[in-house]
Amino acid sequence: MTATAPRAPRKDQVRNRRRLLDAARLAFAEQGPDLSIEAIARSAGVGATTFYRHFPTKDELVLHLLDDLADGARRVAAEAADTADDWDAFRTVFTRGCALDAAELRLFEALCRTSARAAEEGRLITVSLITPVTDRARASGLLRQDVTAEDVAAFMRMADSASDTRQRQIAHDVMLAGLRPPAASLA
Repeated sequence: MTATAPRAPRKDQVRNRRRLLDAARLAFAEQGPDLSIEAIARSAGVGATTFYRHFPTKDELVLHLLDDLADGARRVAAEAADTADDWDAFRTVFTRGCALDAAELRLFEALCRTSARAAEEGRLITVSLITPVTDRARASGLLRQDVTAEDVAAFMRMADSASDTRQRQIAHDVMLAGLRPPAASLA
C-alpha cells in the first residue's frame, strides 16, 4: 500500500471558504462579532452546512480572521527582517507593524475579545511579529533591556490610537526615544 498525497481542495471549496471569511469580516466589522453562524453563511451566499465544513466552530472562523488580518503586519515584519540595521528594523515594525486601518484594528481587537482562545491567538500573532526585532535591538544594545515584546505591542497600540497622522508621528518619535537606553539615545 502506498501513501498518496492529499488532494488539493476543489476550486468551489476554496471560493466558498474565501466568501465565508470575507462575509464574516464585513459582517463582524459592521454588526459586531456576536453575529450568528447562520447570518454569516447567509451573507456569504452559502448554507450553514457549508460553513461547518470549513469552520467546525465560530471560534475557528475568528482564529482564521485574526490570521487574515495579520497579513499586512507579516509583510512589514518580513521587510524588517531583511533590514541590516537593527534599530531601523525595530523602527520599521514599531511605526508600520500595525498595518491595519482604524476599522480593521477595531475588528482585530473585537475578535480577540470573543474568547480566551482568540485573545491568546491575537497575542501570539502580535508577539511573534514583534519579538524578532525586539530581540535584535535589545541584543545590539539599542533597546532598553527591560522592554519586552508585549511592552512594545502596548506602546504601538498607544501610538496608533492617536487621532491623526501628525499626532501618531509625534507619539512614535517620543516612544522610540524613550525605548532606547540612555547611552543610545544620546548617540
